[in-house]
Amino acid sequence: TVKRSMEIKAEIVAEDEKEKGRRAILNFGHTIGHAIENVAGYGRFLHGEAISLGLAAALEISQTKAGLSLEAAEQVRAKLKAYGLPLTIPSDLATKSLLAATRRDKKFSAGKIRFVVVPALGQAHVTEDVTEEDMGRAIDSLRL
Repeated sequence: TVKRSMEIKAEIVAEDEKEKGRRAILNFGHTIGHAIENVAGYGRFLHGEAISLGLAAALEISQTKAGLSLEAAEQVRAKLKAYGLPLTIPSDLATKSLLAATRRDKKFSAGKIRFVVVPALGQAHVTEDVTEEDMGRAIDSLRL
């Protein structure tokens, strides 16, 4: 439920106020989502819409890099769709521009991105094994 999700988020934030540890998992979907907001121009998408697209891309990456099952990824996509959130990236948002925007993200350092992946629903961790090529393929997989 939404209420339980908010309680879990509050617990994580309270234990890691300065984002030095576990709190980073709350950034799932935000790396590409923030890039979409940036490239599209703030206001074209609501924050939640951009993050929905970032989540969809992060699910793709989690399938290839963390072993997330197709069934689990589809379950999350179905929830996003049920709430009317977008799952496809408009063609005018070039992959190259989105990748350039990820390089300006606070999680990008020394040529590596700290990317949140989910190996299974209810589990998440940060990895530096995700490449720009991985992100590009995930973005491209969300095209119409």
